[in-house]
Amino acid sequence: MTPPILMPSAPRYEPLTRWTTAQIERFWPNHPEIFVCGVSNNLLPLRDDPADWMRVVRSACADLRARGFAQAYVILDDHAPIAPCNDEFLKNTLPRMMLELKATCILAGGFGPLIARKSQILEWETWRVECLPLSAPFKLGLHPALWDLGRMQSILEILIERLPQDQHTPWAFERIGSDVQSSGLPIEWLSSCWRLDAMQTSDPAAAALHAFPDRLRQYACRLGYLFGRALERPEAPDPLRHPRIGPYPCFWSGVMKKGSLNEEYLAYARIKGRPELTRGLPEAFTACAS
Repeated sequence: MTPPILMPSAPRYEPLTRWTTAQIERFWPNHPEIFVCGVSNNLLPLRDDPADWMRVVRSACADLRARGFAQAYVILDDHAPIAPCNDEFLKNTLPRMMLELKATCILAGGFGPLIARKSQILEWETWRVECLPLSAPFKLGLHPALWDLGRMQSILEILIERLPQDQHTPWAFERIGSDVQSSGLPIEWLSSCWRLDAMQTSDPAAAALHAFPDRLRQYACRLGYLFGRALERPEAPDPLRHPRIGPYPCFWSGVMKKGSLNEEYLAYARIKGRPELTRGLPEAFTACAS
């Protein structure tokens, strides 16, 4: 059974959810079924306060498991793809990889030319993979990732009990949940978070996003950052550092940031001359704010 897409959202952000879904249809035309949670009038019933992200997603995991799904691609409602997705890999290879590795989650954005690896690179069949170390932050990834639904549901149940309701957020799930000491989660689960070789698993059009000129610019920006830090100057924004390639290429921080449109995402689309990345986005955001 092909894993579906699970897209957590909230009533306020339904216009953004529709925009992101349209972008998925553009760059992943044969995508699996999309289940949006956190809104009414959807395939999944809304049983919880939509402001309580963890409870909403916990219920969605249970509902999908009741439908017979064991895995799902969890994609936040502002993480639209920015290049063609690798359909064959996402539908067939990655689900098999998850089963054989007994993985908690496998991040779809991986290590590569602009993303340093954090541990030893291993091989699964012909694919290069990295098991994230326990010290790595944000192991429980949502940018996006293939998830074992049973483990995700159990993780959410533990965090719901440990954290106050105002911390039932995606950030707390990723950051606090990934912390060995704070989360209270089994080491077995936290030591089974993986990510991929971004270049190897990308569609060729997505791999081109990390072409040599962009790599050269990124290295120059990194040097500028190091010099600026030495002089105690603030880091300058760099839109080219955020594209993440892999089987589902996207902008790492999403199209929104702190309740507003992400200016770095808009700048990236402008620098690259790609109006299809922002077409309809300002209107969707305005509809969210109204």
